[in-house]
Amino acid sequence: MFQFLKNPDFNFMGARNVLMAVSLVLMVASVVVISTRGVNRGIEFRGGTELQIKYMDPPDVADIRSALRAAGVENLQVTSIGAAQENEVYIRIGLSSEEEEEESNLIKRVLGSLRGDEVGLQEATGAADLNRIDTSKLGELLGRFPGLTRDEAEALASAILERRTQTALFHSVDELADLPGMSPEVLDRLRQRTFLGPIALRSQSYIGPAIGKEIVQKALWAVLGSLAGMLVYIWVRFQFQWGLAALVALTHDTLLTLGLFSIFNMNMSLPVVAAFLTLIGYSVNDTVVVFDRIRENLRLRGATQDLSTLVNLSINQTLSRTIITSGLTWIVVMGLFLFGGEALNSFSFVLVVGVVVGTYSSIYIASPILVLWKQMSSRPATGHRAKKVRTPE
Repeated sequence: MFQFLKNPDFNFMGARNVLMAVSLVLMVASVVVISTRGVNRGIEFRGGTELQIKYMDPPDVADIRSALRAAGVENLQVTSIGAAQENEVYIRIGLSSEEEEEESNLIKRVLGSLRGDEVGLQEATGAADLNRIDTSKLGELLGRFPGLTRDEAEALASAILERRTQTALFHSVDELADLPGMSPEVLDRLRQRTFLGPIALRSQSYIGPAIGKEIVQKALWAVLGSLAGMLVYIWVRFQFQWGLAALVALTHDTLLTLGLFSIFNMNMSLPVVAAFLTLIGYSVNDTVVVFDRIRENLRLRGATQDLSTLVNLSINQTLSRTIITSGLTWIVVMGLFLFGGEALNSFSFVLVVGVVVGTYSSIYIASPILVLWKQMSSRPATGHRAKKVRTPE
């Protein structure tokens, strides 16, 4: 096996009391930060709107974010979806309590900011956006064209909208030339009375606050359930105090990561919950590797040897594996954080921080707790009354 370090002999347990005290302070500070600042919840947890929009030309995600923020739309996520040539983006907007009753107004504001000023000027002249108009309004418009009866106008409007559903948006009015009931005169009138807007709304959905609360509860149960499962697993595989040590380390990792998550105002979403569950699994895996070596050394060297020295030896023996595994993982998630874009920013942030604190806790939280437990359990009992000894008369 490749050894990153040859026969390391670091005294990890020598600094355990100081570092455990520092970790305790950081855990308390994280609880205070989370309690006071809270966590920036995404639309899955607070309610909001999701929009899928198709562009006529290749969209610039950064420009879309800037346009929406300039229009006063906050707490949003914008990502490209599908193949690049499809020109589609996915917009998620978390709603505040004041905006929950104004979803339709919010959608109008979003679409208005993305369509641009030129569209507004064309609509002001009475022209209709053929990529946005609904069936009833299009039927009314066609009904005013000479040579079309009301029924013919409604049938043609339905055929046009059905074609738009298939293509998402029109790039040219000439795409309608082959529709049943479409004549050159009507097509020419459409060119005069309509224009083709740059975007089309493909779909929209709304998540209410009640659903958001239910998702919050399920996410919390998922995290707590995973912690309990880890405790039971290590309890069965090792001993209860070993499982308790691992649980304290996992709680430490979760609190510190969540505290930094709150400080940097990252956006909490379901993928981020998955990142926290990944962090828990990664951290306990690193802890189990160290625990396995400690148990193996206990069998080989006997329980009479000083546990602090034995734990130190075990950590040094697994140090190369820890550095290689954690280091390579951290490089990957750091690359994801730096170059993955805004959509993956919060997800990768949890893993970037989590890999570091998870590796640290395996050495300076879980392992020292075993030493501390041994010291406390080996202390002689004090404070008991001495038994009376009867002396012969």
